[in-house]
Amino acid sequence: MLHRSAPVLPAGAGAAGEVPAAEAAGKVPAAEETGEVDVLIAATWAVTARTGNVEPSVREILEHAGLSTKAFYRHFRSKDELLLVALDEGTRVLVDYLERRMAAATDPKAAIGAWIDGFVWQAVNPSAARRTRPWTLGAGRLASTFPAEFERNQRAITALLEREIARAVTDGTACSPDPARDARLIYGYTSDTVRVHLLRDTVPDTDTTAHLIAFAHRALTAG
Repeated sequence: MLHRSAPVLPAGAGAAGEVPAAEAAGKVPAAEETGEVDVLIAATWAVTARTGNVEPSVREILEHAGLSTKAFYRHFRSKDELLLVALDEGTRVLVDYLERRMAAATDPKAAIGAWIDGFVWQAVNPSAARRTRPWTLGAGRLASTFPAEFERNQRAITALLEREIARAVTDGTACSPDPARDARLIYGYTSDTVRVHLLRDTVPDTDTTAHLIAFAHRALTAG
């Protein structure tokens, strides 16, 4: 039985924020300090980053976590359940990171730019790219396995954009007949840019990010 509900994913969604030093070194916090579920989640992210495979074996995860099979089944009925919780945790971290970036913006359109810049950072920061790549490239499998959860997590990410588009419409700096749809369009081309760079193992430059932001602003000001 799951011990934590997973409110929120990657499809471009990995953990974009700063990675704790222990995780960056490939180490997992001790179970007695953070709890077995947290250790298993951290191990899942670490193993997928190391192997580049979004479907690591339970054995690999347990070896990295230093936990037993009994400990695994104390919390999860299957590997898919663990992958779903790890997926959700990645989205929660990404959403929190984007929220912090957007909070520093001076107006809604600047916040939209901050969202795009923060999202693209997943392919710019080497640690974030390494952790995000397997989940992004495995998005098709994840979407087919967890369709409702995948959609819910995407919605958590695009809701930030939708909110700022609606605010920009209210203050007269943007035009959008459907903020939710426009948010999904901006998310779509931004996440595709990230996906392509992760697939090619390349880093988007500042011009790429600036172009994405300018395109969004132009689209939202077209009357």
